[in-house]
Amino acid sequence: MANPTDKAILFDASKCTGCRACQVACKNWNQRTYTRTDCDGTYENPLELTSQCWMRILFNEPEKRPASDDDLYWYFTKYQCMHCTDATCVKVCPSGATKKYKVSDSDSEAWLVKTDPKQCIGCNYCVATCPFQACRYDEAEKGIFRCVMCFDRITQDPGAFPAPEQASPDLEKNAKDPYPLRNRPACVQTCTAGALSFGTREEMIKKAEERVAFLKKERKKEGANIYGLDQVGGLHYIYVLEDLPEKYRLPEKPSVPAGVTLWQTLIKPGAPWGGLALVGLAAAAGVGYVINKRNEGLERQQAGGE
Repeated sequence: MANPTDKAILFDASKCTGCRACQVACKNWNQRTYTRTDCDGTYENPLELTSQCWMRILFNEPEKRPASDDDLYWYFTKYQCMHCTDATCVKVCPSGATKKYKVSDSDSEAWLVKTDPKQCIGCNYCVATCPFQACRYDEAEKGIFRCVMCFDRITQDPGAFPAPEQASPDLEKNAKDPYPLRNRPACVQTCTAGALSFGTREEMIKKAEERVAFLKKERKKEGANIYGLDQVGGLHYIYVLEDLPEKYRLPEKPSVPAGVTLWQTLIKPGAPWGGLALVGLAAAAGVGYVINKRNEGLERQQAGGE
C-alpha cells in the first residue's frame, strides 16, 4: 500500500470548472508540441492522451442532472497517469526504462513513476497493460511519455526530468531563487478554482474526507466519495467525486492482470529455472493475451491527433 508521507495530488471534482488551465499549464511546462485537431462535437480536446498531451479534462454529462442545478451540468475528470503504488507499467517493462523514482523534500518523500526515454525499447507493454490507459509511445522521440507529477518542480532541481532545456524559459529571471513558488506541480499552481491541492498523501486524504463530509451535509450530495485510496495499491492522485467513479469514466476496480504479476514477480534475471520456466511461459502468454486484446485500441490511440 502507499506510504502516508508520499507526495500526492488531490483533485476535487466538485470544485472543477472545466477551464482546462491545468491542461495548458502541463503542456507548457513540459514543452509539448502543438498538434492540429478537428472539432468532433464535444468539448474535449484532444480526445485521447498523447505523447504531446499528458493530461486532459474529461467532460462527463450525467444522464440525470440534480434537480437543484442548472440545465447544463458536468462531471469533470482530470485524467492522466495515476502514479499507482502497484504500477503495472513498472512490472512489465523488460528494459527497466520505467521505474519508481524517489522524490524528497524537507518534510516527506514519494516514489513516482516515470520512464527514461533513452532506455525505452518501444515494446509498448506498458501502454497495453495500464489499467488507466495513461501511457503513450512517441514514434518520433522513441519513448514513453506521460505525467511525471512535475518531477523537476517538486525537487526544485533544474537538472531533474524533464531536461533543463524543456523547462520554462523564465527560470533564469531569478538566479537567486530559480523556482519561486514552484514546489508544486504546474497544474496545481495554475488552478484558480481551488480544485487541485498538493501535499502528502495523508494530508490529501484528510482534506478529501473533510470535503466529502461537507458535500454530504451541506450540498446533500449523498453519493460523494473518495477515489484512489486503495485502487492498484493506492493512487498518488486522490479524487473527490460527487457520484460513482463510472460517472467520471474512472474504473471502479482497476486491476493488474495475473499474467502481468507473474511476468515480473517470478521471472527475473538469475531466478532458478526448471519449474519457474513453465511459469514464465504462462506469464508471458498472459501478458501476450492482454497486449493482443488491446492492440486494436492502441493503434487507434497512436493514430489519433490532438
